[in-house]
Amino acid sequence: MILVELMLAIMLAAAALIVVPLLLLMAGVAGVVLLWAMAPTAVLVALVLWLVFPHAVGVAVVVFMLMMGFIVLSRRRQLPMNRW
Repeated sequence: MILVELMLAIMLAAAALIVVPLLLLMAGVAGVVLLWAMAPTAVLVALVLWLVFPHAVGVAVVVFMLMMGFIVLSRRRQLPMNRW
């Protein structure tokens, strides 16, 4: 009887070791998709820069400010040129 219970416990542990990483992966993908769809661009850029440059916060802040500046400049209304 003890052998049967031990085999059942081993099978349960194996199933948990297979299912838990898959659930974590699916939750991570769902979180990224939700963040991509719902969050503003600044939050996504901050997250990416935090993941890419975890130890270089100064570089990440400078790159973030440059990107925000380029976004602001690209969204400005283009005035027509005055022809003389």
